Amino acid sequence: MTTATQTSFSYEQAAAFILPFDKFQGKSIAAAHQADPAYIRWLAKKMTPRNELGHQIKAAASAFLAGPASPQAPATPPVPATNGNGHPSPPPSRHASPPAPEKDEQKKEDHPRIFSIVTNKAILHLEDALGIGKVKFFMVAYVKGQGATATVIHYMNMDDARVLAAKLAGGRLSDKYVEYKGSPTARNGAPLSRVLKIGDMGEKSKRPVVIQVQNGPGQLMGEGAIKPAGEPDAEVTLFLTRHEAQRMGFALQGYLLAWTTVHMMREDAC
Repeated sequence: MTTATQTSFSYEQAAAFILPFDKFQGKSIAAAHQADPAYIRWLAKKMTPRNELGHQIKAAASAFLAGPASPQAPATPPVPATNGNGHPSPPPSRHASPPAPEKDEQKKEDHPRIFSIVTNKAILHLEDALGIGKVKFFMVAYVKGQGATATVIHYMNMDDARVLAAKLAGGRLSDKYVEYKGSPTARNGAPLSRVLKIGDMGEKSKRPVVIQVQNGPGQLMGEGAIKPAGEPDAEVTLFLTRHEAQRMGFALQGYLLAWTTVHMMREDAC
C-alpha cells in the first residue's frame, strides 16, 4: 500500500508546517518567515525538490505566501462587534499577517549579524547569541548555480570568543583550536554533536586560516558533555586570507566590547 503525499495546504496548515532541516529545523513556516522571509520565498519559488518531502515543503511554502483565502460574504450581514465605548470595532485585514512566533521562539531566532564573509564555496555568518552567552557560527557550503549542499551551526562561549577574536585580530593563531559541543535533544530528540575546528596552515598558503564546523550524531557523556558518535553528516570548511581573518577578528572584538559596555551600563543603571 502506498501513502499519498500531501501537496495541497490551507494557509493554516502551511503556517503550522514544521521544517525538517536546515537553519530552521523544528520551526514552523510561520516562525521561519518571521525571522527570514527571503528563505521562505526561496523554498516556494527556487528550491528544486528531490523527493516527496521536498515537494511537500515547496507546496507548504507556496500556500503560506499565497495568504489566507478570502471568506465568502454571509447571506445575512453580521452584527458589528463593538469596543468598550460602544463604537464599532475596525474590521480585520483581508490579508492577515503570519502568526507571530512565541516569545521564547522569537528570542531564539533573533540573532543579529556580527560578521559575514562569502567565498566561492562557503558562507560564514557570526551571529549574536549573547543573550545566552554565546557567539553563533552559521555556515553554508554551496555549489555555484546549484545552491546549498550543507548547513551547520555551532555555539561558542563568549569568553572563548574573546580570545579567538584577539588572536585573529593579531594576525596569528598560535595553535589549532578544537571545541566539542552539542545539544542533547536537537536531533529529533536524540543528541546532536557540534565540533568547531580553527587552524592556521602557515605563510606558504594563500588562505591560511581554516574554520570548520561539523554536525552529526552525538553521544551524551558525564555532566552533559556530548561527543561525536560516528562520522558527521554535515560539514562546512572555510578558508580565509590573513587579511580576511583579521577583519573577522576586529569585527568580533569590537562587537563583544560594545555589547559588554552596554550590558555593564544597564546593570549600573538598575
